[in-house]
Amino acid sequence: MGIHDIVVLQTVAANLGSMLTPIGNPQNLYLYGRAGLSLGSFLLLMLPYTCVSFLLTLLQSTLQTRAYNIPIEVSFHEQVQLCGKEAQLAGYLVLFALDLLAVARVIPYGLALLLTIVGLLVLDRSIFARVDYSLLLTFVGFFVFIGNMGRLPVFYEFLQKIVSGHELLAGAAASQVISNVPAALLLSGFTDNLAPLIIGVNLGRLGTLIASMASLISYKFVAREEPKMKGLYFRQFTYTNAGFLAVLLVFALVLE
Repeated sequence: MGIHDIVVLQTVAANLGSMLTPIGNPQNLYLYGRAGLSLGSFLLLMLPYTCVSFLLTLLQSTLQTRAYNIPIEVSFHEQVQLCGKEAQLAGYLVLFALDLLAVARVIPYGLALLLTIVGLLVLDRSIFARVDYSLLLTFVGFFVFIGNMGRLPVFYEFLQKIVSGHELLAGAAASQVISNVPAALLLSGFTDNLAPLIIGVNLGRLGTLIASMASLISYKFVAREEPKMKGLYFRQFTYTNAGFLAVLLVFALVLE
């Protein structure tokens, strides 16, 4: 099993495994707050799709392992040494707990954000230098573009017609073109039925490379580590994502 096979499956697992909880990915956090759902309601909404996704990922990984018939070895070039950093680790756990409290609406999110920034500056300010700002700017560009498009009368009327009553498919389709987080932000303004939109933008993380940030990150990893395998990775990524997306969309439409 080559590096491209492993990274493709890891990307699929990251995209699908993150959809269960409100804090699993950015669009869940946004739509969870906008819809006013309880934590239990959100988990029950996404649980069937998470279970089916887990079974599909398990089946795909088993078939690929048997096809290669060799043991899988994964090595990590970067290792985090925690020895002697117990205080720092404790600080991170405190910040994580604060952020969870903000998600649970126990403390204001603004306060949690401020405490997180201050905490990181105290614990390890060098972490801000390791952020992939180019990737963040890519998504900022998406947000600006989508925000401007949403103000165009023709585009606004078009979205009103196609989103209402078709939230699931609209969310999945829009994610393929503008990525799932901008899709969630854009389409949520055109419907009050947010439950199928939550499902749609989560399943829409599969598909094209720009459908989710995880997919872009994985492609950048392969391009950096094995530049000659970019074409092979892209083909494997496309086939796997298209198959998973088709099965999950059919399952979602049946449940509807």
